Amino acid sequence: MRLGPLLNAHSFMKVERPPALWEAATEDTRFVPLLGEIIAAGLSGGAALEALTLNASNVVIEPPRSDEHENEHEHEYSLPLAPPGEYVAVTISGETTFGDDSSWRTPGPASSGLLKRLQAPLITAGVVYAYTRHMPPRGSVTVLLRRQVSL
Repeated sequence: MRLGPLLNAHSFMKVERPPALWEAATEDTRFVPLLGEIIAAGLSGGAALEALTLNASNVVIEPPRSDEHENEHEHEYSLPLAPPGEYVAVTISGETTFGDDSSWRTPGPASSGLLKRLQAPLITAGVVYAYTRHMPPRGSVTVLLRRQVSL
C-alpha cells in the first residue's frame, strides 16, 4: 500500500513523513478502518481532529548482536519489540489519552486497553507490533507494518 495518498487525504491533521516513504505490506481496505479507529480513540480522549498528528516513518529493526563483550544487563527484555526487518511505522499522537503504556505483538493476545479493543483490526491490517504511550498531556499509538518489497 502506498501511504503517500493516504497521508495527503488526511491533510486536515498535522502530517509528518520522510521524503521517501516505503510502501507498507497491507491493503487500504484492511488498514484504513484501523487508522479510523485510532483517530476516533484520539478524539474520544479529548483531542481536536486538527490538533492530532499523523506520522509515518521508515523503521529498521536490526537483529540482536551476539557480541562476546555484551553487558549482561542488556538482556532485560526476552523478546525484541518486533522481529528484525524493515517496517513502516504509523503513529497518531496529540494532547489526548490512548490509555496507559501498553504493547501488543502478533500473534499474541493484547492484555488490556485500546490495543485489546483493536486486536482484530490490528490483525486484519497486518500489524506486526503496536504500542500506546501516555506522556501527559500527550498520548500516542504506533503500529508497525512490514515494508512491501517490490520484485
